[in-house]
Amino acid sequence: MEMPQTEREPHAHPRRPGNARVLHIDGDSIMFPGPLMSTKMQTDDVVDFIQRKSQECLQHVEEPEQKEAYFFWKIMELLCNKNGDVMLAEVAVILFKGYGLLRKKLGVKNQDGWCLPLAQLLCANEPKYEHVKDVVKMGEKLDSEGLTYAAHICYVIALEELKTRQRSSFELIGCDSLPFSQSAMKDAIERTEVYEYVRSLTSGLAQPNFQIYKCYYASSLAECGHFNQALDYCETIARAIATFPCKIPKATLDRTIALSERLHKGKGKEPEWLLNLRQLHTYKVFKLEDSECGLMTSEMLALRFPLGKHQISSEEEFDSRYTLGKLLGEVDFGSIRAGVRKADGKQVAIKQVGKSRYDEFITIPGETQRFPLEVALMKMVYKPFGCDNVLELLEWFEMSDCYILVLEQPSHCMGLHEFCKHHKGRLSEPLARQIMHQVVQAARHCCDCGVFHGDIKAENLLINTDTLDVKLKDFGCGDLLKDTPYTRYAGQYLGRPAIVWSLGVLLFNLCRDMSGDNNVHRNMHLAPDLSGDCRDLMWWCLEQDPHSRPTFEEILSHKWFTKLQNKVKDKPARREQTKL
Repeated sequence: MEMPQTEREPHAHPRRPGNARVLHIDGDSIMFPGPLMSTKMQTDDVVDFIQRKSQECLQHVEEPEQKEAYFFWKIMELLCNKNGDVMLAEVAVILFKGYGLLRKKLGVKNQDGWCLPLAQLLCANEPKYEHVKDVVKMGEKLDSEGLTYAAHICYVIALEELKTRQRSSFELIGCDSLPFSQSAMKDAIERTEVYEYVRSLTSGLAQPNFQIYKCYYASSLAECGHFNQALDYCETIARAIATFPCKIPKATLDRTIALSERLHKGKGKEPEWLLNLRQLHTYKVFKLEDSECGLMTSEMLALRFPLGKHQISSEEEFDSRYTLGKLLGEVDFGSIRAGVRKADGKQVAIKQVGKSRYDEFITIPGETQRFPLEVALMKMVYKPFGCDNVLELLEWFEMSDCYILVLEQPSHCMGLHEFCKHHKGRLSEPLARQIMHQVVQAARHCCDCGVFHGDIKAENLLINTDTLDVKLKDFGCGDLLKDTPYTRYAGQYLGRPAIVWSLGVLLFNLCRDMSGDNNVHRNMHLAPDLSGDCRDLMWWCLEQDPHSRPTFEEILSHKWFTKLQNKVKDKPARREQTKL
């Protein structure tokens, strides 16, 4: 059926010039100023809408989930007013004040048992990573108890990307499944679009998984006669598709093009964004013949067309967000440089790896995009949570001739190999034990995540000289963990036993007698004062028969480690409040 060419009288937004529209369903009279990801959007318009929604929640606070909705809108208001740069303690204030207000209004003390504990958690004085991880863990717990909306508030505070988490769908805020009514669907989409906008204040990017819902919303607008606003939505969806071509399902692409064509019919020359979207679809259909997105080639990436201020190339995006510093070291086929994230001055490490025709790409669980192997492995070890003893991949970029990995750069760190040199080549046994305990934990975590690091040695370990915290880095020689033998480099070897062997070699190198040779064998020179427990564990890890070597659990429960007191060194408290 052809789309009629006349549009109903628009509802002008009181604080936004131009052609703002609103969809009225079930008597709702609060105007939604979407699409929020439009280049013409003003934050004041979003804040105005949020304030009206929070007041509406107060008026109906006795109804189901209105308390959660009130807290959600107040947090969104705070984030909008501060462009996403908010202290977690400021969110705690919102929760404390809201709790008091609702308690007074409702005359009851108990408010589902999550608000105050979450507020108290946000006041904790701990490093950012631990802080955010604890908030997400609380969300997971609330999710398991069926408190979906409260769980989503935790994810929102942690600024999580929209995605499916356990039993609840995090793709629509406040919903554990698709709403049945059109009104409920509209409300969920509006909440989620506001959250997408808030995240874009710092990242400048849309949320890939959310685009299909915005397409649904655009269709609803068109059915109600708001054709221009629906077409505006199609353009913002097209911008997101161009930014994340490998993360957008074919169904979203098909529906966006079909709706855009219907809405533009009879209006003359098609806009460039629609022409390019259709051209991109040609490539996507070719790549999706086997129901797999695949990695976009450089020619296909060149189709990323200019659709506004958010649409930039990978090179431009990287240059706009990071400043390169001094060379830190060389790696196979690349280098590592110091860097600074411009948004907040965060110190990072920039690893640049040249492309090769022999590069391996894989798809990891929960993703449709194919990633370079090293990127995929590092993403896997941080899903759903990372490990304190593994270096974190913050983000990555694909350039025309290389891949860029933006890595965390821990303060006061040096390579473990260099650290040993400063200790004349041999560490004291208590210090070696403290380091080895962390390395074993890192190795076990990688295996638990299905990742085979493949190159655990002092050169691939960082140590904080103040706290003695250790981090495993460089997954360039890694692979997916498997039960069958590897033959990639030399001979045949099994994954876990090979890792245990490398742990034994590392322990030897930390404790060996520097006057002897550097080879690992039964007659090797060990320091004469090395304890029998240490020697026993070392020989066990270096058993010639792979099946005779210990498991990670057996290593950690070995008496050499169980004698260690205060295994986890307390970290110094932060001197500033953690930011979102």
